[in-house]
Amino acid sequence: MSKLQIVADENILLLDEFFAPIADITKVNGRNLQAEQVTQADALVLRSTAKVNKALLQHSSVKFVGTCTIGIDHLDTAYLDKQNIHWSNAPGCNADGVVDYAINALNHAWQVHGIDPRQTTIGVVGAGNVGGRLIKRLQAAGLHVICTDPPQQAAGLDNLPYTDLANLLQQADVVCLHAPLTKQGESSTFNLINKQAINQLRPGTVLISAGRGEVVDQTALLERLQKQGDLYVYLDVWQAEPMVDLTIMPYCQTVTPHIAGHSLEGKMRGTAMIYQALCRHFGLPATQHLNAHLPAPSIKRLEVDAGADMKSILNAACNSVYNLSQDDARTRQALSKADHSTLGSTFDYLRKHYPVRREFSTLEVAGVIDADQRQLLQGFGFKVI
Repeated sequence: MSKLQIVADENILLLDEFFAPIADITKVNGRNLQAEQVTQADALVLRSTAKVNKALLQHSSVKFVGTCTIGIDHLDTAYLDKQNIHWSNAPGCNADGVVDYAINALNHAWQVHGIDPRQTTIGVVGAGNVGGRLIKRLQAAGLHVICTDPPQQAAGLDNLPYTDLANLLQQADVVCLHAPLTKQGESSTFNLINKQAINQLRPGTVLISAGRGEVVDQTALLERLQKQGDLYVYLDVWQAEPMVDLTIMPYCQTVTPHIAGHSLEGKMRGTAMIYQALCRHFGLPATQHLNAHLPAPSIKRLEVDAGADMKSILNAACNSVYNLSQDDARTRQALSKADHSTLGSTFDYLRKHYPVRREFSTLEVAGVIDADQRQLLQGFGFKVI
């Protein structure tokens, strides 16, 4: 059998290592993908920046579309199904990276604003791959969590602390947004956090937005921040990416360019999952495996003094793996220098050239004796030895 013809996003990690043995690869800018680039392709391997629809595919020979991401709102799945074009995403591939980001935001709020997560109610909006894992980690850490996700709750597949959105927004000291973007039906999440919902947030609420930008009415959020300035906002996802509105940036605690899930493990895991799906679809042997490509972490172990307090230990552990403040500083510096003509490319540059970041599970924390401290760290995802 001759090699497959694959058109792939140039930013996909391990693209050559996984796919070159079975395919000729044409690398493209996924955000600017055009129909003429895919006419001869057997398969597309992309990310969430690429819009895959009839306009892109109607004159092509594509038989498989894989997105190395959790979300599928950029795929016209109805059209793909109608045309018998197999599609696959990578559910859960970067979920742990996004959960790490949310916990880093919790740590930042504790270090900078004195908001101790052990004394708060944490509300999670969206209990799927990301939100569900975050809920379980927070519960394992001994924290008080509530959540809302009507479709998940109706499915009855889990036993999570569900409530309705209005009650969650009124009760929670911390609100974590991890809902997928859906624009139709009763469960539409487009502008789910609208002006009414934003006004329900109590003063001093920590708002962590790391799902999809369009879930939040950013104009209404900015209005509240400008008028009252009484929310602590951690913003990773924006409306109209990459042409984002920077007006909100000065009012946020941290801003990042949609990189919450950009851990090394998450990127590699997404590539591996789509590689497996593509091999199954075309009946090819899957000879490449993720573990063979994962490097050892640069920081493997953190030694803690027996008398250290929890706040200090958590800060050291988080920053040993992922320093959110550095991400924020790098993002602000780059975006503040951009004008309208360079804003989009600057946003994408930050994503494309994002530094290597590992996940909490790669760090061993030694010397922690207190049982409550051990529970918090282990629940958050660190290896406590």
